[in-house]
Amino acid sequence: MNVITVEELREMMICVCDSVAAEERRLCELDSFVGDGDHGVTAARGFRAVKKVLESKRYQSMEELLDEAAETLSETMGGAIGPIFGSIFEGAAESAAGRSRLTAVEMGEMLEQGLKEVKMIGGAKEGDRTLVDCLAPAVRALKEAAGFGADLSEALMRAADAGAEGVEATKKMVAKKGRAKFLQEKSLGHQDAGATSMWIVLKAMSDYCAGK
Repeated sequence: MNVITVEELREMMICVCDSVAAEERRLCELDSFVGDGDHGVTAARGFRAVKKVLESKRYQSMEELLDEAAETLSETMGGAIGPIFGSIFEGAAESAAGRSRLTAVEMGEMLEQGLKEVKMIGGAKEGDRTLVDCLAPAVRALKEAAGFGADLSEALMRAADAGAEGVEATKKMVAKKGRAKFLQEKSLGHQDAGATSMWIVLKAMSDYCAGK
């Protein structure tokens, strides 16, 4: 798959929503080790709300679609994670402005802008044991693959693989953000729930393109 259209982006986002909702219990289990155990409920609620919005209309632009997803996540997820996920899609919307199609290069730029936004909003950096530890290596892998001429499917597959490695790495990190930071070394050995939910998003994007 070389490019994605506005309608295909809508379909992809619906797949993302379904994938996050399907992992609700697992995400809660991961969060129970270092948090209050409700991350799965929160994430699933937000993405189910996004799916409902996306299924109710068609979009003329990628920016409009991503802006609406960002706003819905911020409003329905609740807690700290809502604005964080919302900022990712808000950054993506900003990058997608004026575009009717996305190539691998443009998808890399879009996710990179989302990463910049979430870093600015949440103040997290790599090594803090957050979703940034998944998204940052995924963005690097996607942009590198695109730079070598990979198509969108291949680039997103590499991004998802790099994100998975980032999630695995959070098991060896001491949390520096959120409630988990108070556990210090007790947070070691468990992968971060937020990073895992970010990976689920990336994997769903990759699977959608692979299926096309």
